[in-house]
Amino acid sequence: MQGRIDCINYIKDSEKTKGGTLVTGINCSSQFAAYEMKVNNDKFHIEEDNNSRTCYHGYQSFDPKEKNLTPEMVHQMGVELVKRLYPEFQVIVATHTDRSHIHNHYVINAVNMKGRKLEDRLANPIEGLYGLRDMSDKIALEYGLKIIEDAPKIGRFGKSKYLYSEATKTWRQQITEKIESLKAICFSFDEMLEQLAYDGYQIKSGKNIRVRPYGKERFVSIKTLGDEYSEESLKEFFKLKRKNNIIIDFEKYNLEDEYSEILSIYNELAIRSKQSILYSMKDLEVNNDYFKYYNSRYMEIRRYHQLVDTINFLNENKIFGYETLEEQIEKIKNDIANREAEYQELFSENETLQLRVPLCNLYLEYLDIYDSFIEQQELSQIELEPSKEVKMFLDAKKELEVESIDEVKDIIAEANKMKIKTNKSYAYLTYLKNKASELEKIKGISLENEKGFIKSVSISKKMIDESRSTNTEYCIRIPYSEYYIYIPKENIAWISYDKRGIIYLIDDKEYVLYDKNNDEKRRTTGDEIENISNQEKQQINDYYREK
Repeated sequence: MQGRIDCINYIKDSEKTKGGTLVTGINCSSQFAAYEMKVNNDKFHIEEDNNSRTCYHGYQSFDPKEKNLTPEMVHQMGVELVKRLYPEFQVIVATHTDRSHIHNHYVINAVNMKGRKLEDRLANPIEGLYGLRDMSDKIALEYGLKIIEDAPKIGRFGKSKYLYSEATKTWRQQITEKIESLKAICFSFDEMLEQLAYDGYQIKSGKNIRVRPYGKERFVSIKTLGDEYSEESLKEFFKLKRKNNIIIDFEKYNLEDEYSEILSIYNELAIRSKQSILYSMKDLEVNNDYFKYYNSRYMEIRRYHQLVDTINFLNENKIFGYETLEEQIEKIKNDIANREAEYQELFSENETLQLRVPLCNLYLEYLDIYDSFIEQQELSQIELEPSKEVKMFLDAKKELEVESIDEVKDIIAEANKMKIKTNKSYAYLTYLKNKASELEKIKGISLENEKGFIKSVSISKKMIDESRSTNTEYCIRIPYSEYYIYIPKENIAWISYDKRGIIYLIDDKEYVLYDKNNDEKRRTTGDEIENISNQEKQQINDYYREK
C-alpha cells in the first residue's frame, strides 16, 4: 500500500495544486483515497504486495501555447475524462500548475467497485492508451482546444514488441521523466532503483548504473541522460531531500471505540512515533549534517503510516478487544484449514493436467510435418520411413489417447482453466495467511501491553511436539535447550503464520520444565526461561567461534 500512498501524496502536493484546491476524488474522498482503495481491494480479496500492480498513474497534457487555458478548466477536463473512461473505478485527479504547461495527473485503483481489474491492454478502446488519447482529444475539441493531428500512432515497435508506455516519447525522455517522478516520491537512490525494477525496468550495476525499460533493446547509462542524473548527483539529491524534508504529512485517523484497549495501544504507539519525529527535529543544528538521523526519521515516518494502517484495519474489522481478536484469529485459521485442503486437491489435479501440456505442444508442433508425411505417402503409394518428428508426433498422440486436434486443444484449455483456478486458490490462501499474520502481530503487541507480558522467546513451528500438545496447550522445546514447556495456545503470537511465533511469559510465574520423555526436570520462572534460551544460544555461538 505504501507505493500507492507515495504516488497519491506526490500528485496531491499542495505546492503543485494551488494549495490542494485542484484535487478531486472520483468514487472516493480525496483525503482518504489510499485507504479507501485498499478497503475496496480487501473486500474482493485482492492481494497487495511488491509484485502486484495496485494502481495506475496517468497523465493528460495540453499544448502550452493555448492562451485560454486556466487551471480550473484543465482540472474540469481531467475530471470529465475520468468519469467517462473509468466510471466504476476509484480515481484521484490532480492538476499541476508548477510547470510551464498545466497538466493533469491521475491515480486509478487497479480494481473497480465491483471487483474487476482494469483492462490495461494497449489497444483496449476504452481503458487502454488508445481510449485515453481518443477521449482526451474528444474532450479537448468540446472545449474548443486544438489537438495534435499528426501524433504518432501507438502500436508496434521493433521486433513485434508492444510499448506499454507513452509511445510519442523517445526512450531518453521516458527514462528521465520516470526518474523525475520517482525523485518526487523516493528518499534514497536505492529506493529509486527498487521502484524502477518494480515498474519493469532492468537494471545493471557496475562502474555505471544502466537501465533498460520494457521494449528497448539496449541499456542506457543514466549518467548519459545529463549531469543531474549521474549516480553521484542523484545520491546527493536524496541526501539533501532527507535532510530538508521538514514538512511531513501525518495521516489522520479515528478511533471507532474510544474505550478499546487494543486501539488505545496503537494510538499511543502512533502518538509516540509522531512525537519522536517532531521533537527530535527541534534538536537539529542548522549547519550540521545528520545523515544517519535523516535515514532514521524516514523509517520512523514509514512506521507511523504502518501504525495508522493497523488502526484503520482494526476499525474496519471491529476488533476492539482481546476476545474479539482471538475470535477473529480462530475464525481465519479455520478458513485457512478449509482452503488449504481445497488448494491441495486443486494442486494435485492441476499437476496431473500440466504433465499433459508438453505432449499437447509436441503434437501441435509436429502436426504439419505428420500431415505432409501422410500426403507424400499417399501420393507415392509406398511405405515411407517416418522421420524422427513423425515418430514423436505418433508417440504423443498415443500417450494422449486423442484422435483430433480439437481434442488436444480441449486438453490445453482444460489445463489452463485448472491452472487459473489453482492460482486463484493459492492467491486467496496467501491473502488469508497474511491477514492471519497481521492479526497475530496485533495479538503480540496486545499481550505485551494489555495483559502485562514482558518476557518473550521466539520459536519456530518445528519446536512444537504435536504428540504431547492438547487442544488448549502447546508442548514446546525451549530454543537451544533440551527442555520442554507447556504453554497455553493463547499466549503464542504467530507473527509469520504457522511458521515463526513468540511465546509470552510472566516474569515471576513458576513454570515446569520437562525432558523429551515428559519427566519433570525442574521448576523455574518466566524470567529464567528467557535466560536459559539466551545462555544456551551464547554457548553454541562460543563453541563455533572457538572452532
